[in-house]
Amino acid sequence: MTIRFDWSFVNDLLALSGPEAFWYFFKYGGGVVILLTVLWGIYKVYIYNMQLRNMASHDYILLAIDIPKDSEQTPKAVEHLFAHLAGAHSSLSRREQYLFGKVQKWFSLEIASIEGYVQFFIRTSSKFRDLVEASIYAQYPDAEITEVEDYTYLVPVKKFPDPEWDMWGVDFILVKDQAYPLRTYPQFEHGLTQEFKDPMSAMLENLSLLGRGEHLWFQIIIIPIGQKTWKAQGDKLVKKLIGAKVEEKPTGLDKILQIPATILGPFFEQIFSSAEETRPKQREFEPISKMLYLSPGESDAVKAIEGKLSKIGYKTKLRGIYIAKKEVMKKSRGANPLVGAIKQFNTVNLNSLKPELSKTGVSSSILLFKKRRLISRKNFLLSSYRFRDATAPTSPYVLNTEELASLWHFPSIEVKAPFVKKTEAKKGEPPMMLPYEREVRVQEKRAQPATEEYPADLPPNLPIEK
Repeated sequence: MTIRFDWSFVNDLLALSGPEAFWYFFKYGGGVVILLTVLWGIYKVYIYNMQLRNMASHDYILLAIDIPKDSEQTPKAVEHLFAHLAGAHSSLSRREQYLFGKVQKWFSLEIASIEGYVQFFIRTSSKFRDLVEASIYAQYPDAEITEVEDYTYLVPVKKFPDPEWDMWGVDFILVKDQAYPLRTYPQFEHGLTQEFKDPMSAMLENLSLLGRGEHLWFQIIIIPIGQKTWKAQGDKLVKKLIGAKVEEKPTGLDKILQIPATILGPFFEQIFSSAEETRPKQREFEPISKMLYLSPGESDAVKAIEGKLSKIGYKTKLRGIYIAKKEVMKKSRGANPLVGAIKQFNTVNLNSLKPELSKTGVSSSILLFKKRRLISRKNFLLSSYRFRDATAPTSPYVLNTEELASLWHFPSIEVKAPFVKKTEAKKGEPPMMLPYEREVRVQEKRAQPATEEYPADLPPNLPIEK
């Protein structure tokens, strides 16, 4: 039996000129492709606008968190905090996601240096305020949590270019697959003395060195997710590394592509069956697992991946912005220390974080239309930070609670950065805050006596209680 394919339509298409070729393509099925492409584009615009509308309807608040200066808690306490926040995950149906554009509410973990004055923040939906406060008080009973104004608007920049202000900013992305872990806080302990060298101290020291007219903001957005999907992807990577068999479930596209093979399969079997029968069958030895043949580094990588998969994960996005007045702005004092602080968590054999320069980099790496694209990126990054955008321009990736607690945790008693906001003393009872005018609160804050830790010349534009 001979099977022949008629390829004459390709020759006819190549022989035609531009308009005639387009009409020929449109007439013989191309119109369907164009129509489906247009409909897909319309749907993407629709679902994106629905998501923006749903996100704008969420009532978000910004909480400033002050921890007692004699706190001896380690990042382990913050890891428990993140495990508790995973209770905010809500299972959305496909109808809610792909028809009405509903999205999972997320949290934003932030550290801001406002002219050298360092403050920790958590931005959350008002719906989860009790969850956030309970999670913090469970680990830090003497903490002070205050709802404040958004500090990002203390910088009076709406759009670049600005006559007084300039900025640098970037998103941080993973170098390898998200299943590979970063260096985490247990690896900052000395093996013999068990002395913990807090990786946060380097970042806080650099944040405290900023002067008048300088702001440095660091943001980690975490989205609660279901654990099944990302762990299944990690398990596949582990099986691939150890040489175990991976069962791949066929997708919808795979099933469509299998249709021709199902129809033509019997014909090819008849053609090649006689040749296969004449060949001598050789038995190949396949080890059940390659674990015995892995190098020490490869074996450690497998164990580290399985360790990451054993803990709760969040979809995560890291973003940093250094914004300052032009006459005092120094990239070496804002941008470089932030990148260096992030590189503390990088490893060569496992995973690393790096600045994403191709989409978000506000630097000299831009070649074509540099001035216009530079301004566009600055405006996009500033609005993304203020909006706490978790989707664009880079895709989020999964970090577990241990990795997050390493990147963002409250300073321990060993950290001596002078302008890190901490509570002065333990309180016997929760504070009773009565509502009064905003101007009065500002005056009271300015009139507070100077201390060794907080001198009188603090920045005049700190975020205040709402």
